[in-house]
Amino acid sequence: MIRVCRTSVLVGLLLVGFASAAPVEAYAAKGYEKLDEMAVDRWAKLRETERYQLNIAEKYYREQNWAVAAGEYEKFVTLYETSEGCSYAQMKWANCQVKIKKLNTAVKDGYQTVIDYWPESADAVACSYLIGRTYKEMGEIQQAKAAYLKLLDKHNGEMVAILARLDLADLARIEQDRGRQIALLKELVHSAPRVGDAGRQIGEISRTLAILLFEDGLFADGVASMGTTWKEPELSYYLWLYVREPLGRLIAVPETKDRGIKVADDAIAYFIQQQPQAPKDDAERARAKSMAYYAADMHQYAGRQAEAGMMYDKLLAQYGNDDEVLARYAAYLKTQNRRDDARKAYGRMKNQIEGQHQVAYSYREESKPLLAVPIYQDLLTKDAANAPRWQYSLAEVYRDGGKYKEAIASFQQCDNFPTNLQQIGGCYRALNQFREAIGIYTQIVGGYEASASWALLQIGYTQEQAGQAETAIKTFQQVCKRYPKTGEASQAHQHLNNKYKIMVTLGGAKEE
Repeated sequence: MIRVCRTSVLVGLLLVGFASAAPVEAYAAKGYEKLDEMAVDRWAKLRETERYQLNIAEKYYREQNWAVAAGEYEKFVTLYETSEGCSYAQMKWANCQVKIKKLNTAVKDGYQTVIDYWPESADAVACSYLIGRTYKEMGEIQQAKAAYLKLLDKHNGEMVAILARLDLADLARIEQDRGRQIALLKELVHSAPRVGDAGRQIGEISRTLAILLFEDGLFADGVASMGTTWKEPELSYYLWLYVREPLGRLIAVPETKDRGIKVADDAIAYFIQQQPQAPKDDAERARAKSMAYYAADMHQYAGRQAEAGMMYDKLLAQYGNDDEVLARYAAYLKTQNRRDDARKAYGRMKNQIEGQHQVAYSYREESKPLLAVPIYQDLLTKDAANAPRWQYSLAEVYRDGGKYKEAIASFQQCDNFPTNLQQIGGCYRALNQFREAIGIYTQIVGGYEASASWALLQIGYTQEQAGQAETAIKTFQQVCKRYPKTGEASQAHQHLNNKYKIMVTLGGAKEE
């Protein structure tokens, strides 16, 4: 490839503001958002022979055959040095060098060559960024900074400026320069034009920045960051979703607890402010309740359980036996280990079916599955439309409670084949009825192709459990032979190796 000599230009670590949005939009409109793709209008300028050669290189590139692709790109540059695609081929050659870990070669003989010989090309702009990214991958932080800042000085209004600032923020994180990291993220969130993929990425950055600001106790600044991506009424939900984790971390450490309390109080004030004062329809009532739930959660994260309970008391007084409020209240009571009170709350729900389901589920959560048996039996009668669901749940609680014979009988009444059969096989094994279990698994192998490899593997484990080691070995080998591309084959292969010291090749097991 073409080799050039260059001198490094160190640019001072100063933030450069974004230019107008127009260049960024133009850059995206030309199709340069993805740095490793050529815009359609440029492809149209290539001669047929050039397109043919470049397509060969692109094929190998897509197949990740980096060395061959590099050779084909180099051939293009040699044959068509005046072509519109020459700078692109040189850039892609450099990308291949990165993939085969020749990073210095990629920078000096690839990306920099594009900048020096085709300075007005779109590829030169892309290479300005790729130099910085390559240095970053090498761990050369100062050289990466210099490259990115040189890019900002020359291409500040273009799409790569967004990518450069994002990488500079990550370098600041690596160097534990939190102030600079936040400053760079703020500039991206509040100033960068949101075009295409970059726009979506900046939306994610607004969340990342908000979390950092929450951790610093700056709730209002976090709201401002997320407010660039979401507006009310959605904003409140995303604030509730993303403030909880940093709040929990702050509260958990004595040194930052006061900061966490402040964040909680600020969040509560925000959510209360968002409540409609006199809800006049279902939509406003729903929002008023949601804001109260969010505020109650903030009290809980701040360790103020009594205050959270008072908010639920107020909701219950305002909305009576509203099922949603009762369900939320019951969930709160469970976090306080007041499970009997939670079950009473579920029992007050107007939707008795859902209330009973939640009571049964609470027993399962508490590892008391057999207490749910009469509830599911009652649901089978009361809610015939959903009988298959309750029948399967009844079988599960029998199984979880060690009532395997009853579980088998219940699973046999289910129609969700082969899932119910898989469970029956497991219950037979728990009863040490290995012949019956193997019979069930054999039925799955013969009748349900998608689950056949799983069932054959279970046959091997069942034979092993029954003390039939030699037979089990042959079954595990059959899994490898019959289903070589499955996860079960990999599991059987590993098991044969680890337990029996038998090495096999997937697709035809052989003892060594």
